[in-house]
Amino acid sequence: MQQNFNNVFLLGAAAVGIAAATLFTVDVTQQAIVLRFGQPVKVHTTAGLKAKLPWPIETVEYFDSRLLDVDPAPERVNLMSEDGQPVKAADDKETAAKTGHSGSIPIIVDTFARYRITDPLLFLQRLRGEVNAQARIEAVMNAVTRDVLGKATLSQLLSTQRTALMGQIRDRVNRDMKERGVEVVDVRIGRADLTEQLSESTVSRMIAERREEATETRAKGQEKAQEIKATAEKERTILIAQAQRDAEAMRGEGDKIAIETTTAAANEDRDFYAFIKTMFAYQNTLASPDTTLVLSPDSAFMRYFKSQYAPPK
Repeated sequence: MQQNFNNVFLLGAAAVGIAAATLFTVDVTQQAIVLRFGQPVKVHTTAGLKAKLPWPIETVEYFDSRLLDVDPAPERVNLMSEDGQPVKAADDKETAAKTGHSGSIPIIVDTFARYRITDPLLFLQRLRGEVNAQARIEAVMNAVTRDVLGKATLSQLLSTQRTALMGQIRDRVNRDMKERGVEVVDVRIGRADLTEQLSESTVSRMIAERREEATETRAKGQEKAQEIKATAEKERTILIAQAQRDAEAMRGEGDKIAIETTTAAANEDRDFYAFIKTMFAYQNTLASPDTTLVLSPDSAFMRYFKSQYAPPK
């Protein structure tokens, strides 16, 4: 009985060994290629339990079926100006010495891409692995990015046309990678910054433009202020002249009425009129204590101080 148990155990162990050597599992996130003495014989793109000949006759290479990322280093790209010419620096000689672009100022473009392995067999034959695939995609992306963005303007890069530019980069990279079993699903421009020299030049130009606008606005304000002052002064002069004219007319009318009234009063009672006029003259002349008059006692001005004009006792 012990011998039978040992035989069963050995048969089970052998079965497990054979299964381990001939069966393998492909995960849902994987693709697999069966290699026979290093040559591909079968491709598995679906998940599940698969069979092969034991090692070393057949081996298995696994490849990721998920989206993979490629993040190249930021690239310098010379943009075109709005008139179709390369953007120039404010100081061409200094910039050329620093950047080596003959005075053209590039922008710093940071791109990234997502790709998937669509043909594991081509991928294995042409690229061998993900490291080589990323290196190849980065090289192609850098070249295509320089070419596509080198024909674009800054306004296009910063507008809705940016999506079309990214689509052009993706399509051109795909044309190169299609024969290598790779499909680039998406290409994005994560960052597009001005270089330090162009930033300083742009800021300086913006400051100069703002100062020019401020000077122009200030000049227009001063001109407008002068116009307002001149208009106000003209209106003031006209108003004063009209007021003086009306005042003179009213004064003349008042003098006319006063003369007519005085004449009428004098015609009514000449003595009383003379008395009233003299009283007003006394009031105006003698009201101030600082007034000194040197008059003859017989002066007509003092006639109402004489006894015949004194009030009765």
